[in-house]
Amino acid sequence: MIKAIFFDIDGTLRDFEEKGIPEYTRKALDKAREAGLRLFIATGRHWLEIEEEGLLGDLEFDAYVTLNGQLCYVREGRELPGRAIYKNPIDPGQVRRLLGMIEEEPFPCLFMEEGRMYINYTDPRVELVQQGIGTALPPVGDIGRALENPVYQIVPYVDEERARRIIAGLPGCGHAMWHAGNAVDLLPFGGGKCGGIEKMLEHFGMKAEEAAAVGDGKNDVSMLEYAGVGIAMGNGCEEAKRVADFVVAGIEEEGLLEAVEEILRR
Repeated sequence: MIKAIFFDIDGTLRDFEEKGIPEYTRKALDKAREAGLRLFIATGRHWLEIEEEGLLGDLEFDAYVTLNGQLCYVREGRELPGRAIYKNPIDPGQVRRLLGMIEEEPFPCLFMEEGRMYINYTDPRVELVQQGIGTALPPVGDIGRALENPVYQIVPYVDEERARRIIAGLPGCGHAMWHAGNAVDLLPFGGGKCGGIEKMLEHFGMKAEEAAAVGDGKNDVSMLEYAGVGIAMGNGCEEAKRVADFVVAGIEEEGLLEAVEEILRR
């Protein structure tokens, strides 16, 4: 029996084009709540983006798996982030190696600490990517501070060829390519949404087979494979669809409601 659902945000709850929460998304979540299911977020986003950009509007969830599983919070009150139950930073040695790459051949790179996000500089690629996800440009700051503070996710804004070279030079990091290219998430080695979900389920006393996951991107593949029921949105990437137990309609065709109805039949 499914007791909880983990939802990606972009392309799943929130339409990339409309940049808001559709009414049918609210209807789907209400239906799941009324059935007694716990509702969780599982996103590559930082909690600061979720809060400051209002990505979820007034929607509330039981807990939040953020930064692709590297920072996980249980909600306490109405304000994010809540209480951290899991933190998994990137190896400082890998951060140092990446900073060396940037110094040798500069490229824009976003660093994410628990309570801060900063980028070394912005360029047209960064502007294009941020516009595409409906999020403001990150603040420019001194990336050298990443040597002194835990960093949980790093985002180089580069094409796929450059991304592969960066990944090859960081054997102690995991990664998740962005759905539309132009950026890659760098994570701790072995990191991914499934790791954060595992910790969250342990906290709530649930098993993987009692959880469902709904997503659309390459960074959702691990959670779709891990959950008892994995559902890919019709607007999703082929990698997500390939590993999912079900593929529903796209977000603009009320696919999320279809996903919840399928889960409730389990």
